[in-house]
Amino acid sequence: MHNEKFEIWLNSPYVDDELKKELKEIEKLDNEIEDRFYRELEFGTGGMRGKIGAGTNRMNLVTVAKATQGIADYLIEKHKNGEISAAIAYDSRNMSREFAEKTACVFAANNIKVYLFDDLRPTPELSYAVRHFNCKAGVVVTASHNPPEYNGYKVYDEFGGQVVEDADTIIEKINKVKLADIKLSVFKGNAKIQMAGNDVDTSYINEIKSLSLRDDIDKDIKIIYTPLHGTGNKPVRRVLDEMGYRNVFVVEDQEKPDSQFSTVKSPNPEDISSFELAIKKAGEIDGHIIIGTDPDCDRVGAVVKHKGEYIPLNGNQTGALLLNYLLESLNEQGRTPESPAIVKTVVTSEVANCIAGKYNVTVFDTLTGFKYIAELIQKFKETKEHNFLFGYEESYGYLAGTFVRDKDAVIASMLICEMAAYYKKLGKTLIDVLDEIYEEHGYYIEETISLSFSGLAGQSKMKAIMEYFRENKLYSLAGKKIPAINDYKMSISLDLIKGTTVKLNYPKSDVLKFCFEDGSWLVLRPSGTEPKLKVYFSINGKSREKSKEALEKAKSEILNIIDRIQINIG
Repeated sequence: MHNEKFEIWLNSPYVDDELKKELKEIEKLDNEIEDRFYRELEFGTGGMRGKIGAGTNRMNLVTVAKATQGIADYLIEKHKNGEISAAIAYDSRNMSREFAEKTACVFAANNIKVYLFDDLRPTPELSYAVRHFNCKAGVVVTASHNPPEYNGYKVYDEFGGQVVEDADTIIEKINKVKLADIKLSVFKGNAKIQMAGNDVDTSYINEIKSLSLRDDIDKDIKIIYTPLHGTGNKPVRRVLDEMGYRNVFVVEDQEKPDSQFSTVKSPNPEDISSFELAIKKAGEIDGHIIIGTDPDCDRVGAVVKHKGEYIPLNGNQTGALLLNYLLESLNEQGRTPESPAIVKTVVTSEVANCIAGKYNVTVFDTLTGFKYIAELIQKFKETKEHNFLFGYEESYGYLAGTFVRDKDAVIASMLICEMAAYYKKLGKTLIDVLDEIYEEHGYYIEETISLSFSGLAGQSKMKAIMEYFRENKLYSLAGKKIPAINDYKMSISLDLIKGTTVKLNYPKSDVLKFCFEDGSWLVLRPSGTEPKLKVYFSINGKSREKSKEALEKAKSEILNIIDRIQINIG
């Protein structure tokens, strides 16, 4: 099958000469042909994402045009009466501008009005722009924090969130599109394509500034910021400047867009090595707080100076601190709304439940992917049953406010800096505050391990591992009993003590969550955006030392089991 697809592409008038040249170079490499053509790029938790190159399993002008035509077909069918418009943004990666312009041309050829940003912009600003322009859809070209050889394509609905309900319908439409079905129009001088720019920026920044919680803070705090060669440089610095912070220092070597992300091993704030230059600069100027955003500026990481050392915060810790700061501030000011709610994912630390419980705030859990958090925000707006305050996930994604419907590192950067400045005025670092949270609620330690499984063989291995754990129940791990397992693919929660099951009201997803009796848990989940099996640990203990000890034991035991499974399947 993959060889047939290869020949179709090689001989198609709809495939450009550059892609054909690339294909001819691999004409005799059957394994390479198989990897490039064994499937269509799929929409996962973050849309379509893959390596740049020729083939159906790659990001290129053809797969982008095909996907866009499918989305156009979906929009035209759904909105039969009335004008249809779409917003488009892109980041600093290879081919991002070209993919964005191709997307615009396909939409325009289908009589869909386009608002295309005139330069790179953060993903959350695209989410904002969809609602700002009253669009029916949005597209952002980005592969987030993936390596430079990747690019991606995320689709947004009319509410500004990534598509959830109609994702299967869109995929069906895309799969039906043949190369000859793709409609194209010229880019230059196209009346259907309108450039978006500063007016949207200003509106977006003003909304972010309105989320500030306190003005009684130390605005002399020294902030070091790295955009990691991405889209955050201008908006993050602009909002901090307009909020009155005068000691903001950018990491010059990482300030400008660079599609190769040449100063880092990975442009990912989850990887502490990406902060190496920022920490060096902080040491030179005695900085108090370091923030770093990923290329499309929807994730942010933080490093805190504490007792002379620069200590990184993981996503759960930053989320807990932000949640605590938000609820503490609103409560103190008497501004907590009726029926307040926060939303987190099933792989986010349970310390959120403890903090929210203290302030009588309801917690909702969702599957992994911020689109599910956005979906609940819209539901709350429609039903008026709850008022959304904050949403976050352990993978460094946070959101306050409802004018954006995706994780927003511009918003989070402002709030992290404000939070650090507030506690600095009180003589505390964020590490001090985090320790206070743990003293009150228990010592939660989290870690995520990503195991790589590339290609078709890798997909088979991941499937086999997940099936093994479904068929062979874990009753204990690291000396901790497991009384319950949540299987989100089967939509059931299994009580291992009683042998009973309860239906789970979540969309089906290939996720297993092992719930320990002390509130700890283990989660296994194949990534929806990368060829990786993610293993999440959240361990609760009576002390930091006990939690660390249990975490290391749990990691060792589960990885040994996975190794044995791989040996058995060859």
